[in-house]
Amino acid sequence: MRMRIAGIALVPMFFMVFNGVDNLRSELRRLHVHTALLVRSQAIDDSPVWSPDSRYIGANIQGKWFKVDLSRVNLLEATWHGERLGSVGSDEGLEPITKGKAREWDKVTKHGNTYLTGKSGVRAEFNNDELSTFLTLSKGTQRVIVFKSDIESCGAPTFSPDEEFLAYICETNGVLVTDVGEAFSTAKNHD
Repeated sequence: MRMRIAGIALVPMFFMVFNGVDNLRSELRRLHVHTALLVRSQAIDDSPVWSPDSRYIGANIQGKWFKVDLSRVNLLEATWHGERLGSVGSDEGLEPITKGKAREWDKVTKHGNTYLTGKSGVRAEFNNDELSTFLTLSKGTQRVIVFKSDIESCGAPTFSPDEEFLAYICETNGVLVTDVGEAFSTAKNHD
């Protein structure tokens, strides 16, 4: 059975629950994907923020801040613009946090509008091609296109403090997170 929500088709399937901060990576590997939709909302008001230990991601939905505990994420297989990815259920795992906590997290979060370069030299960049947006990751001479969306604007790239993950907003779906290392390993190279 496949469900389609705002351009995302969800496929319910059996999944195991892993404990620990590495659960998001385990879930991504279980599904053989590098990207997951972790906050499903068309009403994201601000760039995502990360906790200092990269365990939580925060999102502002209609003026209220929420967090997702990445150690408790359970993903479903989904498709988005023809690409496979993981996705949480509707409001699964969203817990409220204070504006003060979000401000604390914002201090350790590096944001960009359309591009961002991390301390490791990895550059994340959103480019537009008519009505499409595509995300490119590059480091040195290596360059990969992570995805291309149709008729959807994406941006606000935000590295986790450990720079292992990149969070960003796609306006008709919400906050997505990409495992940077896996994206380099599995995406098509473009020189």
